[in-house]
Amino acid sequence: MTDLGRPGPTPAELPAAVVNVLLGDGEVTPKAIGTTALDLVRAGRLRSERKADGTLTVRPLPGADGLRPLRPFEELLIRRVVHRRAPGVDRVPTDALGPGDGDAYWVWWRGFQQSVSDEAMSLGLIRPARKRSRVLLIRSAAVAAWFGLLSAGLLWNRHVFAVIITMSFNAVLISPALSHRFPIRTRPRLTTAGRQAARWWRDNDAAAEHRLPRSQVGAEGPESALPVREPRRIWSSYGRSWHVVDTAPLEQPRWGHLWQLVLLAVGACAATLTLALTVHLPHGAALDASPALVGAIAAALWLPARRRVLAVPDESAFRGAVIARWDYSTSYDDPPTRVTHYCCSLEDPAAQRAWSFQVNEWRRSLFSDETNPALADRFRVGDVVDVHCSPRRRRVYRISVAEAVPR
Repeated sequence: MTDLGRPGPTPAELPAAVVNVLLGDGEVTPKAIGTTALDLVRAGRLRSERKADGTLTVRPLPGADGLRPLRPFEELLIRRVVHRRAPGVDRVPTDALGPGDGDAYWVWWRGFQQSVSDEAMSLGLIRPARKRSRVLLIRSAAVAAWFGLLSAGLLWNRHVFAVIITMSFNAVLISPALSHRFPIRTRPRLTTAGRQAARWWRDNDAAAEHRLPRSQVGAEGPESALPVREPRRIWSSYGRSWHVVDTAPLEQPRWGHLWQLVLLAVGACAATLTLALTVHLPHGAALDASPALVGAIAAALWLPARRRVLAVPDESAFRGAVIARWDYSTSYDDPPTRVTHYCCSLEDPAAQRAWSFQVNEWRRSLFSDETNPALADRFRVGDVVDVHCSPRRRRVYRISVAEAVPR
Protein backbone atom coordinates (compact mmCIF):
# COMPACT_ATOMS: atom_id res chain seq x y z
CA MET A 1 0.00 0.00 0.00
CA THR A 2 1.42 3.42 -1.00
CA ASP A 3 1.21 6.63 1.02
CA LEU A 4 -1.60 7.82 -1.28
CA GLY A 5 -3.76 4.84 -0.39
CA ARG A 6 -3.47 3.14 -3.78
CA PRO A 7 -2.55 -0.55 -3.90
CA GLY A 8 1.06 -1.01 -4.92
CA PRO A 9 3.53 -3.84 -5.42
CA THR A 10 4.66 -5.83 -2.43
CA PRO A 11 8.32 -5.43 -1.36
CA ALA A 12 9.22 -8.67 -3.13
CA GLU A 13 7.75 -7.33 -6.41
CA LEU A 14 9.71 -4.05 -6.45
CA PRO A 15 12.20 -3.45 -9.30
CA ALA A 16 15.84 -4.01 -8.37
CA ALA A 17 16.73 -0.33 -8.82
CA VAL A 18 13.95 0.72 -6.41
CA VAL A 19 15.26 -1.79 -3.84
CA ASN A 20 18.63 -0.06 -4.23
CA VAL A 21 16.95 3.25 -3.33
CA LEU A 22 15.43 1.71 -0.21
CA LEU A 23 18.72 0.21 0.97
CA GLY A 24 20.51 3.49 0.14
CA ASP A 25 18.12 5.51 2.37
CA GLY A 26 16.62 7.35 -0.59
CA GLU A 27 19.72 7.60 -2.82
CA VAL A 28 20.48 5.71 -6.03
CA THR A 29 23.95 4.15 -5.93
CA PRO A 30 25.96 2.47 -8.75
CA LYS A 31 24.98 -0.89 -7.25
CA ALA A 32 21.60 -0.38 -9.01
CA ILE A 33 23.30 -0.81 -12.41
CA GLY A 34 24.29 -4.43 -11.85
CA THR A 35 21.06 -5.46 -10.11
CA THR A 36 18.94 -3.85 -12.83
CA ALA A 37 20.95 -5.74 -15.46
CA LEU A 38 20.17 -9.02 -13.65
CA ASP A 39 16.50 -7.99 -13.52
CA LEU A 40 16.52 -7.51 -17.30
CA VAL A 41 18.18 -10.91 -17.75
CA ARG A 42 15.31 -12.52 -15.84
CA ALA A 43 12.82 -10.49 -17.90
CA GLY A 44 14.30 -11.80 -21.16
CA ARG A 45 15.64 -8.44 -22.36
CA LEU A 46 19.33 -9.23 -21.85
CA ARG A 47 21.31 -12.44 -22.10
CA SER A 48 23.97 -13.15 -19.49
CA GLU A 49 27.13 -15.21 -19.98
CA ARG A 50 30.24 -15.76 -17.90
CA LYS A 51 33.77 -15.41 -19.21
CA ALA A 52 36.43 -17.99 -18.42
CA ASP A 53 37.60 -15.89 -15.45
CA GLY A 54 34.06 -15.78 -14.01
CA THR A 55 33.21 -12.22 -15.11
CA LEU A 56 29.47 -11.81 -15.69
CA THR A 57 28.68 -10.24 -19.07
CA VAL A 58 25.41 -9.17 -20.72
CA ARG A 59 24.25 -8.42 -24.23
CA PRO A 60 20.90 -7.29 -25.69
CA LEU A 61 18.48 -9.84 -27.06
CA PRO A 62 16.61 -8.96 -30.27
CA GLY A 63 12.83 -9.11 -30.30
CA ALA A 64 10.46 -8.01 -27.56
CA ASP A 65 7.13 -9.52 -28.63
CA GLY A 66 5.08 -10.66 -25.67
CA LEU A 67 7.43 -9.16 -23.09
CA ARG A 68 6.38 -6.57 -20.52
CA PRO A 69 7.04 -2.90 -21.40
CA LEU A 70 10.33 -1.48 -20.18
CA ARG A 71 10.45 1.11 -17.44
CA PRO A 72 12.31 4.34 -18.34
CA PHE A 73 15.43 3.48 -16.31
CA GLU A 74 15.51 -0.02 -17.84
CA GLU A 75 15.50 1.53 -21.32
CA LEU A 76 18.43 3.70 -20.24
CA LEU A 77 20.35 0.67 -19.03
CA ILE A 78 19.89 -1.14 -22.34
CA ARG A 79 21.16 1.99 -24.12
CA ARG A 80 24.19 1.92 -21.84
CA VAL A 81 24.87 -1.71 -22.78
CA VAL A 82 24.61 -0.85 -26.48
CA HIS A 83 26.87 2.19 -26.01
CA ARG A 84 29.60 0.17 -24.24
CA ARG A 85 29.76 -2.54 -26.90
CA ALA A 86 32.90 -2.40 -29.02
CA PRO A 87 33.54 -3.62 -32.60
CA GLY A 88 33.87 -7.38 -32.43
CA VAL A 89 32.88 -7.47 -28.73
CA ASP A 90 29.12 -7.62 -28.20
CA ARG A 91 29.24 -8.80 -24.57
CA VAL A 92 29.73 -6.19 -21.85
CA PRO A 93 30.75 -6.99 -18.23
CA THR A 94 28.19 -5.65 -15.77
CA ASP A 95 31.01 -3.92 -13.87
CA ALA A 96 32.00 -2.08 -17.08
CA LEU A 97 28.56 -0.44 -17.18
CA GLY A 98 29.44 1.63 -14.12
CA PRO A 99 31.85 4.55 -13.62
CA GLY A 100 35.10 4.65 -15.52
CA ASP A 101 34.76 5.94 -19.07
CA GLY A 102 34.34 9.58 -18.07
CA ASP A 103 31.83 12.17 -19.23
CA ALA A 104 29.77 9.65 -21.23
CA TYR A 105 28.99 7.81 -18.01
CA TRP A 106 28.04 10.86 -15.97
CA VAL A 107 25.66 12.23 -18.59
CA TRP A 108 23.93 8.84 -18.64
CA TRP A 109 24.11 8.38 -14.85
CA ARG A 110 22.27 11.61 -14.05
CA GLY A 111 19.37 10.52 -16.26
CA PHE A 112 19.37 7.02 -14.77
CA GLN A 113 19.36 8.37 -11.20
CA GLN A 114 16.48 10.73 -11.92
CA SER A 115 14.46 8.00 -13.65
CA VAL A 116 14.86 5.57 -10.72
CA SER A 117 13.96 8.31 -8.23
CA ASP A 118 10.83 9.16 -10.23
CA GLU A 119 9.80 5.49 -10.19
CA ALA A 120 10.29 5.22 -6.41
CA MET A 121 8.38 8.46 -5.88
CA SER A 122 5.47 7.29 -8.04
CA LEU A 123 5.23 4.20 -5.81
CA GLY A 124 5.07 6.41 -2.72
CA LEU A 125 8.32 5.07 -1.28
CA ILE A 126 10.30 8.34 -1.14
CA ARG A 127 9.48 12.02 -0.88
CA PRO A 128 11.40 14.94 -2.44
CA ALA A 129 14.53 16.25 -0.77
CA ARG A 130 14.31 19.37 1.35
CA LYS A 131 15.77 22.53 -0.12
CA ARG A 132 19.23 23.44 1.15
CA SER A 133 17.97 26.79 2.48
CA ARG A 134 15.30 25.01 4.52
CA VAL A 135 17.84 22.59 6.00
CA LEU A 136 20.05 25.51 7.03
CA LEU A 137 17.06 27.31 8.59
CA ILE A 138 16.05 24.24 10.62
CA ARG A 139 19.61 23.70 11.89
CA SER A 140 20.01 27.37 12.79
CA ALA A 141 16.71 27.30 14.69
CA ALA A 142 17.84 24.18 16.58
CA VAL A 143 21.14 25.85 17.57
CA ALA A 144 19.31 28.99 18.70
CA ALA A 145 16.88 26.93 20.77
CA TRP A 146 19.82 25.07 22.35
CA PHE A 147 21.52 28.28 23.46
CA GLY A 148 18.20 29.66 24.67
CA LEU A 149 17.66 26.67 26.95
CA LEU A 150 21.20 26.91 28.29
CA SER A 151 20.80 30.61 29.02
CA ALA A 152 17.57 29.95 30.87
CA GLY A 153 19.31 27.23 32.87
CA LEU A 154 21.89 29.69 34.18
CA LEU A 155 19.41 30.67 36.87
CA TRP A 156 19.47 27.09 38.19
CA ASN A 157 23.25 26.46 38.35
CA ARG A 158 25.33 29.30 37.00
CA HIS A 159 28.76 27.64 37.09
CA VAL A 160 27.83 24.33 35.40
CA PHE A 161 25.90 25.99 32.61
CA ALA A 162 28.63 28.58 32.11
CA VAL A 163 31.08 25.75 31.35
CA ILE A 164 28.61 24.11 28.94
CA ILE A 165 27.94 27.39 27.15
CA THR A 166 31.67 28.05 26.79
CA MET A 167 32.24 24.61 25.28
CA SER A 168 29.29 25.04 22.92
CA PHE A 169 30.52 28.49 21.87
CA ASN A 170 33.97 27.09 21.07
CA ALA A 171 32.38 24.31 19.02
CA VAL A 172 30.46 26.92 17.01
CA LEU A 173 33.65 28.91 16.40
CA ILE A 174 35.54 25.94 14.92
CA SER A 175 32.56 24.58 12.95
CA PRO A 176 33.30 26.69 9.80
CA ALA A 177 36.80 25.14 9.61
CA LEU A 178 35.26 21.65 9.71
CA SER A 179 32.29 22.37 7.45
CA HIS A 180 33.99 20.78 4.41
CA ARG A 181 34.25 17.51 6.34
CA PHE A 182 30.53 17.51 7.16
CA PRO A 183 28.76 18.90 4.09
CA ILE A 184 25.05 19.66 4.17
CA ARG A 185 23.52 17.07 1.88
CA THR A 186 19.92 17.17 0.81
CA ARG A 187 18.53 13.94 -0.56
CA PRO A 188 15.14 12.27 -0.95
CA ARG A 189 13.72 10.76 2.24
CA LEU A 190 11.93 7.46 2.70
CA THR A 191 8.21 7.58 3.45
CA THR A 192 6.55 5.32 6.02
CA ALA A 193 5.88 2.76 3.30
CA GLY A 194 9.47 3.10 2.11
CA ARG A 195 10.88 2.47 5.59
CA GLN A 196 8.68 -0.61 5.97
CA ALA A 197 9.80 -1.98 2.59
CA ALA A 198 13.47 -1.24 3.40
CA ARG A 199 13.11 -3.10 6.72
CA TRP A 200 11.59 -6.07 4.87
CA TRP A 201 14.52 -6.21 2.43
CA ARG A 202 17.18 -5.84 5.11
CA ASP A 203 15.72 -8.80 7.04
CA ASN A 204 15.13 -10.97 3.96
CA ASP A 205 17.54 -13.76 3.05
CA ALA A 206 16.93 -13.16 -0.69
CA ALA A 207 18.46 -9.67 -0.53
CA ALA A 208 22.11 -10.73 -0.91
CA GLU A 209 22.50 -9.36 -4.45
CA HIS A 210 20.95 -6.01 -3.41
CA ARG A 211 23.10 -5.33 -0.34
CA LEU A 212 25.41 -2.37 -0.82
CA PRO A 213 29.19 -2.86 -0.65
CA ARG A 214 31.13 -0.99 2.01
CA SER A 215 32.46 1.48 -0.55
CA GLN A 216 30.54 2.66 -3.59
CA VAL A 217 32.86 3.57 -6.47
CA GLY A 218 31.63 6.74 -8.12
CA ALA A 219 28.93 7.47 -5.56
CA GLU A 220 30.40 10.83 -4.52
CA GLY A 221 30.49 12.58 -7.89
CA PRO A 222 32.34 12.45 -11.20
CA GLU A 223 35.82 13.11 -9.80
CA SER A 224 35.73 9.94 -7.73
CA ALA A 225 35.45 7.85 -10.89
CA LEU A 226 37.94 9.65 -13.11
CA PRO A 227 41.74 9.24 -13.16
CA VAL A 228 42.34 12.85 -12.09
CA ARG A 229 43.81 12.70 -8.60
CA GLU A 230 44.31 9.01 -7.82
CA PRO A 231 45.18 5.86 -9.76
CA ARG A 232 42.10 4.04 -11.04
CA ARG A 233 41.18 0.66 -12.47
CA ILE A 234 39.19 1.10 -15.70
CA TRP A 235 37.56 -1.43 -18.00
CA SER A 236 38.86 -1.61 -21.57
CA SER A 237 37.78 -3.65 -24.60
CA TYR A 238 40.94 -3.01 -26.64
CA GLY A 239 42.08 -6.17 -28.42
CA ARG A 240 38.47 -7.44 -28.59
CA SER A 241 38.55 -8.69 -25.03
CA TRP A 242 37.29 -6.95 -21.90
CA HIS A 243 39.92 -6.49 -19.20
CA VAL A 244 40.76 -4.14 -16.32
CA VAL A 245 43.61 -1.64 -16.76
CA ASP A 246 45.54 0.12 -13.99
CA THR A 247 45.39 3.81 -14.89
CA ALA A 248 47.85 6.46 -13.73
CA PRO A 249 46.47 9.80 -12.46
CA LEU A 250 46.50 12.95 -14.54
CA GLU A 251 48.62 14.87 -12.06
CA GLN A 252 52.28 14.09 -11.47
CA PRO A 253 53.32 12.73 -8.03
CA ARG A 254 53.83 15.50 -5.50
CA TRP A 255 56.76 13.75 -3.78
CA GLY A 256 59.84 12.10 -5.23
CA HIS A 257 61.26 14.84 -7.48
CA LEU A 258 65.01 15.59 -7.54
CA TRP A 259 64.62 19.30 -6.76
CA GLN A 260 62.90 18.37 -3.48
CA LEU A 261 65.96 16.41 -2.36
CA VAL A 262 68.24 19.36 -3.23
CA LEU A 263 66.08 21.80 -1.24
CA LEU A 264 65.92 19.34 1.65
CA ALA A 265 69.71 18.95 1.75
CA VAL A 266 70.35 22.70 1.51
CA GLY A 267 67.76 23.47 4.22
CA ALA A 268 69.10 20.81 6.62
CA CYS A 269 72.70 21.97 6.18
CA ALA A 270 71.77 25.64 6.64
CA ALA A 271 69.75 24.90 9.81
CA THR A 272 72.55 22.77 11.24
CA LEU A 273 75.19 25.45 10.62
CA THR A 274 72.93 28.15 12.05
CA LEU A 275 72.42 26.21 15.30
CA ALA A 276 76.09 25.28 15.58
CA LEU A 277 77.37 28.85 15.09
CA THR A 278 74.76 31.02 16.78
CA VAL A 279 72.99 29.03 19.50
CA HIS A 280 74.74 27.39 22.45
CA LEU A 281 72.53 24.52 23.57
CA PRO A 282 73.10 22.57 26.81
CA HIS A 283 73.79 19.25 25.10
CA GLY A 284 76.09 20.65 22.45
CA ALA A 285 76.72 18.79 19.21
CA ALA A 286 73.87 16.27 19.60
CA LEU A 287 71.19 18.95 19.40
CA ASP A 288 73.15 21.07 16.93
CA ALA A 289 73.05 18.17 14.47
CA SER A 290 69.31 17.49 14.90
CA PRO A 291 68.32 19.30 11.62
CA ALA A 292 70.72 17.07 9.70
CA LEU A 293 69.15 13.99 11.35
CA VAL A 294 65.64 15.17 10.45
CA GLY A 295 66.81 15.81 6.89
CA ALA A 296 68.31 12.32 6.64
CA ILE A 297 65.01 10.76 7.80
CA ALA A 298 63.06 12.83 5.27
CA ALA A 299 65.49 11.80 2.51
CA ALA A 300 64.99 8.13 3.46
CA LEU A 301 61.24 8.64 3.06
CA TRP A 302 61.86 10.39 -0.28
CA LEU A 303 63.74 7.46 -1.82
CA PRO A 304 60.75 5.06 -2.26
CA ALA A 305 58.76 7.85 -3.90
CA ARG A 306 61.71 8.56 -6.20
CA ARG A 307 61.83 4.91 -7.26
CA ARG A 308 58.13 5.04 -8.14
CA VAL A 309 58.71 8.16 -10.25
CA LEU A 310 61.62 6.54 -12.11
CA ALA A 311 59.56 3.40 -12.72
CA VAL A 312 57.35 5.40 -15.11
CA PRO A 313 58.84 5.68 -18.64
CA ASP A 314 60.27 9.08 -19.53
CA GLU A 315 59.35 8.65 -23.21
CA SER A 316 57.11 6.18 -24.98
CA ALA A 317 55.49 5.59 -28.37
CA PHE A 318 52.67 3.09 -28.78
CA ARG A 319 49.36 2.32 -30.44
CA GLY A 320 46.63 2.05 -27.84
CA ALA A 321 43.02 2.90 -27.12
CA VAL A 322 41.13 5.71 -25.40
CA ILE A 323 39.51 4.09 -22.35
CA ALA A 324 38.28 7.26 -20.59
CA ARG A 325 37.59 10.82 -21.68
CA TRP A 326 36.60 13.88 -19.65
CA ASP A 327 37.03 17.63 -19.48
CA TYR A 328 37.16 20.25 -16.76
CA SER A 329 37.34 24.05 -16.69
CA THR A 330 39.50 26.62 -14.91
CA SER A 331 39.03 30.40 -14.76
CA TYR A 332 41.40 33.36 -14.58
CA ASP A 333 40.58 36.95 -13.60
CA ASP A 334 43.36 38.84 -15.40
CA PRO A 335 42.40 38.83 -18.18
CA PRO A 336 38.94 37.25 -17.63
CA THR A 337 39.47 33.87 -19.29
CA ARG A 338 37.92 30.44 -19.06
CA VAL A 339 40.00 27.45 -20.10
CA THR A 340 38.52 24.04 -20.88
CA HIS A 341 40.98 21.16 -20.51
CA TYR A 342 40.21 18.02 -22.56
CA CYS A 343 41.76 14.88 -21.06
CA CYS A 344 42.01 11.20 -21.96
CA SER A 345 43.32 7.99 -20.46
CA LEU A 346 45.20 5.97 -23.08
CA GLU A 347 45.91 2.26 -22.71
CA ASP A 348 49.47 1.18 -23.48
CA PRO A 349 49.23 -2.57 -24.33
CA ALA A 350 52.98 -3.19 -23.98
CA ALA A 351 53.15 -1.67 -20.48
CA GLN A 352 49.76 -3.20 -19.54
CA ARG A 353 48.85 0.17 -18.06
CA ALA A 354 47.07 3.34 -19.06
CA TRP A 355 48.42 6.88 -18.88
CA SER A 356 46.35 10.04 -18.42
CA PHE A 357 47.07 13.21 -20.39
CA GLN A 358 45.62 16.57 -21.31
CA VAL A 359 45.20 16.31 -25.09
CA ASN A 360 43.57 19.67 -25.90
CA GLU A 361 42.96 23.08 -24.39
CA TRP A 362 40.48 25.77 -25.39
CA ARG A 363 40.54 29.38 -24.16
CA ARG A 364 37.74 31.92 -24.47
CA SER A 365 36.28 34.90 -22.62
CA LEU A 366 35.09 34.22 -19.08
CA PHE A 367 31.63 35.55 -20.00
CA SER A 368 31.33 33.59 -23.25
CA ASP A 369 28.77 30.80 -23.68
CA GLU A 370 30.50 29.36 -26.75
CA THR A 371 31.18 25.65 -27.10
CA ASN A 372 33.73 23.79 -29.17
CA PRO A 373 32.19 20.51 -30.41
CA ALA A 374 35.21 19.76 -32.61
CA LEU A 375 37.60 19.53 -29.65
CA ALA A 376 35.06 17.83 -27.41
CA ASP A 377 34.45 15.13 -30.03
CA ARG A 378 38.01 14.77 -31.29
CA PHE A 379 38.56 11.64 -29.18
CA ARG A 380 35.99 9.16 -27.96
CA VAL A 381 36.19 6.11 -25.74
CA GLY A 382 37.11 3.19 -28.01
CA ASP A 383 39.21 5.18 -30.51
CA VAL A 384 42.53 3.51 -31.41
CA VAL A 385 45.29 6.13 -31.38
CA ASP A 386 49.00 6.41 -32.19
CA VAL A 387 50.79 8.24 -29.38
CA HIS A 388 54.25 9.68 -28.75
CA CYS A 389 54.35 10.90 -25.16
CA SER A 390 56.20 11.23 -21.86
CA PRO A 391 54.21 9.35 -19.19
CA ARG A 392 56.56 10.61 -16.46
CA ARG A 393 55.93 14.28 -17.36
CA ARG A 394 52.26 13.68 -18.31
CA ARG A 395 52.93 15.29 -21.69
CA VAL A 396 51.78 14.32 -25.21
CA TYR A 397 54.10 15.18 -28.10
CA ARG A 398 51.99 13.70 -30.90
CA ILE A 399 48.64 11.91 -31.02
CA SER A 400 46.50 10.86 -33.98
CA VAL A 401 43.45 8.66 -34.45
CA ALA A 402 44.24 5.38 -36.25
CA GLU A 403 40.78 3.76 -35.98
CA ALA A 404 37.78 5.83 -34.90
CA VAL A 405 34.58 4.48 -33.37
CA PRO A 406 31.35 5.59 -35.11
CA ARG A 407 30.43 9.19 -34.29
